Amino acid sequence: MALGIDVHNFTEKFVSERFAQLDLYRRFDAEFLEDLACIVLNKLPVHYIRYDVDMYSYMKDEDKVALKQKVEQAVDESIEFLFDEKQMKFSRDEKAE
Repeated sequence: MALGIDVHNFTEKFVSERFAQLDLYRRFDAEFLEDLACIVLNKLPVHYIRYDVDMYSYMKDEDKVALKQKVEQAVDESIEFLFDEKQMKFSRDEKAE
């Protein structure tokens, strides 16, 4: 559901930055990245905001570091999960033939 207002999840910014650090935008197709983003974001705390500057001024530096660490862990775990899931699907498809 689109609310039609400018509200977003602040955590998405950190996820996008991690994707860029790992060069995932180049290495994977849009479908994989969309699946990955959903899995990652569901593992992380949600912070809906209107303006990033509000959250930046509210968060302590140690909270930002902690959130970035959570994002890194969630991305790593989610990539591993998706690879395992895709491998299992590939194995099931091979057996069906």
